[in-house]
Amino acid sequence: MCRILVGFMSGEFARKELSNVIEDFIESSHKDPYLAELTRGHRESHDDGWGLAVAGVRKGLMTIFYEKSALPIFSDVSRELLRVFVSKLSRYDELYILLHSRATGTEPLGTGNAHPYEVNFKLGKIWFIHNGSIDKLRASREAGMDPHIHVDSRIAAELLAKYLSSCAESCEDLDRCVAAAYEKLYDEYTHEGDALITGLLSYCGGNDVRLYATSLVRGYETMDEARKTYYTVYRVWGGGYNVMSSSTLVDHYMRLRDFNKAIQQQKVLKIGRESVETLLSL
Repeated sequence: MCRILVGFMSGEFARKELSNVIEDFIESSHKDPYLAELTRGHRESHDDGWGLAVAGVRKGLMTIFYEKSALPIFSDVSRELLRVFVSKLSRYDELYILLHSRATGTEPLGTGNAHPYEVNFKLGKIWFIHNGSIDKLRASREAGMDPHIHVDSRIAAELLAKYLSSCAESCEDLDRCVAAAYEKLYDEYTHEGDALITGLLSYCGGNDVRLYATSLVRGYETMDEARKTYYTVYRVWGGGYNVMSSSTLVDHYMRLRDFNKAIQQQKVLKIGRESVETLLSL
């Protein structure tokens, strides 16, 4: 159970609003009424770690920022670290952002198990964040990973990288191969109630950076209202930003003025500067 934000932001928007968006995300992770409802009051915070991966483009040159922590995202140390990142990120012309806060039950803890997961594939690297679950035992067998050591989201990241390596011969193949990889992961490793709500940042050499988001939930339409609301994903957009986000941030905390929003469910999406392209609908 996690909260995610996946999005493109222009430098002008980031200089004005990025600190507010990050702060709103922190608060949505600290006190999440949807998590409290889903757990019947047993838990309201996503406090098992956080992380971000950002590709910043400035004057045609790209830089990757990657950080994660086992601390709650709302701890004083985490807030200060994120303020440092915001000050640096605001210098860039374009930002491609993954942000994640984690709440786990029985899965392993620690910085190494916080999202995003950075994994190499044949043409470059991916960074992956996930809200939900997959069939960990079956997926671990295909990935050749010990399910007692690795969390299911890490296994999913490794499988995505494996699928991309076998599918993509060049960077031009990535969009098609990302859609096919997610379809395979969804078809073979999710059961009723499992979710593949994810963000994927890919680097394919040079300045080829791409951002994807998915909102795949097995049995979404027939879920009880509390679970359905928790797993709802919104697209939020306006001048200089294009974001996919968990429901808590959008419904309860987002302070942006005059933003557009729409529910985006059961899709694999590519997020661009001004538009979102649907690569797959399930």
